[in-house]
Amino acid sequence: MKNMNVAERLIGSIDWASVHEAEGTGERVRDALLGLLNAKGPEESTKAYWGIENHVVVQGELYEIAEACTSVLVACLVDPRPRFVRIAVLDLLFQILGGYASSSSFTPGDIVERCHRAAREGLWILIDEAIHREREAARDVLRLLGEEERVDALSKSAP
Repeated sequence: MKNMNVAERLIGSIDWASVHEAEGTGERVRDALLGLLNAKGPEESTKAYWGIENHVVVQGELYEIAEACTSVLVACLVDPRPRFVRIAVLDLLFQILGGYASSSSFTPGDIVERCHRAAREGLWILIDEAIHREREAARDVLRLLGEEERVDALSKSAP
């Protein structure tokens, strides 16, 4: 555990068997998140992406697992990552934060609010991403959180 980064530690702290995704419990999503973190190239990143996107959010429908995934995805941005991973993470966050609750009996009715709250726990990480790295993709995520004006103001004052 000593060499684990923030996102890996968070993944290890979640009981993935107790949260539901579109097709069952979350162990496959956990594995896909780890695959995304450790992707060595764009192909591996894409494969991991689809192991998350089609299970956490399906055509805009969010499942119970979306809240835990949101926290992990934001945590992914804390540590250095290749550009292809950062873009996949931000795209997944965009899909989740723009979604709506599925009709699954396991999905809480306030899942959208929960995901927004989880993303806001890492708001400054997302703002830093928008100012210094993947500007447009991070701005799209921040727009869904209603933070576009703050990012604009901070971007203008950044050296």
